[in-house]
Amino acid sequence: MSSLELPNRGLIIVIIEASVCLLLNIISFLGNALVCLAVYKNPKLRSTINMYIIALAVSDLLCATLEMPLASAVLILGKWDFGVPLCEIEGFVDAFVTYVTPATMGLTAFNRYMRVVKSKQYNKVFSSRKTKIWICSVWLFLASYLFVARVTGWLKFQFIPGYAVCSVAFTKSGNRNIHYCLVFIFFFALPFLAGCVSYYKVFDKICQHKLDVAPTLQNTNQTEIARISVQEISISRVLF
Repeated sequence: MSSLELPNRGLIIVIIEASVCLLLNIISFLGNALVCLAVYKNPKLRSTINMYIIALAVSDLLCATLEMPLASAVLILGKWDFGVPLCEIEGFVDAFVTYVTPATMGLTAFNRYMRVVKSKQYNKVFSSRKTKIWICSVWLFLASYLFVARVTGWLKFQFIPGYAVCSVAFTKSGNRNIHYCLVFIFFFALPFLAGCVSYYKVFDKICQHKLDVAPTLQNTNQTEIARISVQEISISRVLF
């Protein structure tokens, strides 16, 4: 494992860093826990699109419960003092949350595209069951990759003093280059591209919707327009 000590810092810096990290930890935990609790208490909130919001809340909760408290403790102590097993767990969670969040956001954008632009095919692609399969497939793919890569020695998790957390590290530069190329393509570039294209199409459809509705409600496209409800438009704007 690399150096377990943080760089020398003054008392004021220690207090500020630890306080900010703890505050963010509390806000993240409470906010995302309330989202999950609201969905648990109210069955009406268990819609297809809300599954993606729940997935994002759960990924943030993983960070708020398994990574951020340890980071806060490290900032207070000035070193990693929690052993190798916890470092492995924190490193896995750090990588998983970092990569799975943009991938889930890309899926969310594609969901909005299908709901607003391709509403006729929406239920075929995003039924409740298929939505769960979409999310689980992405999450399991990433978790499996990280697990296999760690077991085979392709990558490792070690304490990074500059970030005050355990994260991904490599013994060979070739492994590092291939790893970051893969995660950049599949968990950043593709979700970003999907998000840009999807929301462009969504808002283009919304603008066309307004133009069609404005002149008269007797429009021949009334049936098609009716598929885009005010609620769906509001949800799309909020998620964007």
